[in-house]
Amino acid sequence: MPHRSAVLVLALGAFAIGTDGYVTTGILRSIADDFHVSVPVAGQLVTVFALSYAVSAPVLMTLTANVGRRIMLYGSLGAFLLANLLGALAPDYPTLLVARVLAGAAAAVFMNTAVAAATAMTGERHRSRALALVMGGLSVATALGVPIGTVIGALGSWRTTLGLITGLAGLGIVGLALTLPATPSPPPITMAARLRVAAEPAVLLAVLANACAVAGSFTVYTYLAVFAREVTGLSAAGVGWVLFAWGVAASVGTATGGRLSERRGPDRAYLTGVLGVVAAFAALALAALVARVAEGPATVVFLAATAAWGVLYWIVPGAQVQRVMDRAPAAPTIAVSVSSASSYLGVALGGGIGGATLSIAPSWTLPLAGTLLLTLAATLTSRQLPEPTTPRPLPSPQDA
Repeated sequence: MPHRSAVLVLALGAFAIGTDGYVTTGILRSIADDFHVSVPVAGQLVTVFALSYAVSAPVLMTLTANVGRRIMLYGSLGAFLLANLLGALAPDYPTLLVARVLAGAAAAVFMNTAVAAATAMTGERHRSRALALVMGGLSVATALGVPIGTVIGALGSWRTTLGLITGLAGLGIVGLALTLPATPSPPPITMAARLRVAAEPAVLLAVLANACAVAGSFTVYTYLAVFAREVTGLSAAGVGWVLFAWGVAASVGTATGGRLSERRGPDRAYLTGVLGVVAAFAALALAALVARVAEGPATVVFLAATAAWGVLYWIVPGAQVQRVMDRAPAAPTIAVSVSSASSYLGVALGGGIGGATLSIAPSWTLPLAGTLLLTLAATLTSRQLPEPTTPRPLPSPQDA
């Protein structure tokens, strides 16, 4: 594959962004304690990052359509570095909140530009492989970056975790300087073109279902570290291992989802993942209730359900990409960007709903709140399932 080193550097940038986007989940308690705010309030750091990403992606990519890719990559990764440095040094909660908004906007520009640059550098023949490497940076962040950042935050400080992400962004900038070739700018995509694709009924229904599915899962994931400690009694470092297990399960789910989509089609694979998460959430709620009388068995059930959830949820993203591309064959790239924005809207919505739930109810109700959103996603998805094909009956002798 041509320019493999540059693609790997882009994957490193994606790893830093993926870690930054999700690691707040594991260090919420430390942030809340440092700034003397509640955990639900601290959880809004996840919400504002995701909301900033979702809103900034189409707007900033449209406004910077005529800017060269090299400038976009350096500028966005540099802004991401500064935003995390500001977060690591934040003297108060409002400053940290602003830093998360800036980091989300920079992350959106970098990821969209990195995907376009990777495909342009490697050509049509190696496009799928290049995309897999760049997007793999996000998957590896889920499996390794988030739990490592959580453990670092538990052993040291959440500020150290953000400092580590700042360092990763710095390495990415150096790597770009050493490896990035000149790449032509793509034809600009107007906001009107993006809105036209998003407004197509089939695409709109698919992205609405996706926003609900992601929101349902992140209603729990945003507060997983807090939830796990209350149910299992694990230490903060032990919760890091729970997040690691979820990340490893995510890798299994990504691979499983690809095969399932090939065999049953992306719509049925997507629905399988969503309904599977509903079942896993039922087990999580049960474990939380049982923990009051039998913590040991509850811990086993909780960990098993968390691993199953990781596998089943990560069937969804790959299937979703295929779903929206199938529904917009004339503009698949735009459809994928619209779907990506819906995913981050879902993360923001899930963080907000999870925080509101924790403010008025015990933590075991989080999976129940998530299940409501997942059920809505399943309902919307089932409306788009293709009709099963049935063999045409052979003509009878009388018909002949």
